[in-house]
Amino acid sequence: MENIYKINKTLFENIRDKGFTSFTDVQKNVIKKNNYNCDLLVSSKTGSGKTLAYCLSISDDILNKKIKINSAPSGLIVAPTRELALQVFEETLWLFKNTKLIAVTSIGGMDINKERKKISKKFNLLIGTPGRINDHLRKKYLSLSQLSFLVLDEADEMLDLGFKEDLEVIIQSSPKNTRKLLFSATLPKKIIFLANKYLTNPKKIEVSNQDIPHSDIEYETFFINKKDNENAIFNLLRYYDNKNVLIFCSTRASVTHVHTRLLNRGFKVVCLSGALSQSERFKALQDMKNGRSKICVATDVAARGIDLVDLDIVIHADLPKNRENLLHRSGRTGRAGKKGKCILFFSPKEIKFYENLIFEAKIKPRLKRFIQKEEIENKDNEKIINNITLNERVLDNEEIILKDIIDKFSVREIALAYIKKIKKDLTPIEDVEDIYNSLNELRSIQKKYKYKKKGKKRGFKFKDRKKIKR
Repeated sequence: MENIYKINKTLFENIRDKGFTSFTDVQKNVIKKNNYNCDLLVSSKTGSGKTLAYCLSISDDILNKKIKINSAPSGLIVAPTRELALQVFEETLWLFKNTKLIAVTSIGGMDINKERKKISKKFNLLIGTPGRINDHLRKKYLSLSQLSFLVLDEADEMLDLGFKEDLEVIIQSSPKNTRKLLFSATLPKKIIFLANKYLTNPKKIEVSNQDIPHSDIEYETFFINKKDNENAIFNLLRYYDNKNVLIFCSTRASVTHVHTRLLNRGFKVVCLSGALSQSERFKALQDMKNGRSKICVATDVAARGIDLVDLDIVIHADLPKNRENLLHRSGRTGRAGKKGKCILFFSPKEIKFYENLIFEAKIKPRLKRFIQKEEIENKDNEKIINNITLNERVLDNEEIILKDIIDKFSVREIALAYIKKIKKDLTPIEDVEDIYNSLNELRSIQKKYKYKKKGKKRGFKFKDRKKIKR
């Protein structure tokens, strides 16, 4: 990896030490020297490396500008959620290591008094969420009078979450010559409106193939009854017991429900939703990153923009509401060149909606018969055999127990006891009705009847429900 973009030497060394061998497409476009001193409107899919892109773009400005007064940073990065803001902060810590950068956070849910103490001093960079930043601005604890640049990260999500007024206050509190960088996964009309209103002759960087899903994600679909969704999740977690899994639910209540049921079955699982305190959410992320938990149940908002280390599988507890939602959820896996798997369920009543969804998302999932009990048991048997370790040194006290066991029991009895002990600790395999063969018949029935829209929800009208095999 050569420093062809003339990046600060210390930052470039930090990037190489982190293991990067090349820059992503969005990073290459954003860090071009001719883009350093102008406003940017950047659209790039989730997981494409936007954070590193804008951190490098603002690096010269923030490292070369002297801090003049207290409580007035030269740079501000605004993110929609607590988790993403903390993630950006952690990214800046390793990127700007061994420099004089002083970065602080202003995040909703964190101790506000501690924040006020930190921002009462001199610092270069503030990273935070819209509501909390505005709170400090209103109460005069923070000034944006010295701001050189403003980054709006995941701007489309901030608008979706209702932060439009907060963003406008932040922009209007900044000097007119503040450089503005607006990053978004998509470019809906509301983002274009925001850019036209507040950005000055922005350069538009739209990385190609925005509508093409991640090539490193394998999609699988199972046709099952809606009532079997939870049992299907339990069985999948049994089958993929050594994988890191993120389960998406549509509501906080669903997250709590699924999380509780998984805990009751003995799974090591955490959850992320707006119902949790900041400390609870931070601990959940740390448990996933440290490997203490391999399963996380989350809402879309809570998981927005976060990076879970080596996430292998995304499971949709219910179908995403639209194409963007599907690609956003699925994009949590298959990142940084690693392969990932995305699993969806659809039921007899959701056939048409499912077909429209995958058509709009331009994905081609493999439709499979759901995992049978025998397949899970075979996987269990493989694990039992593979877990036998023959090269570990036997301790003295273990030798005594070992001799007693060998003298008292046969090899068959010892092996059988070992097998039963492991199987006893496994969670039960649940019943999932096999309706795979009825799919073609249902599709033919649905084509005969009018497909109608009910507001935002889509449904079907069947004149003869007896024809549908449940």
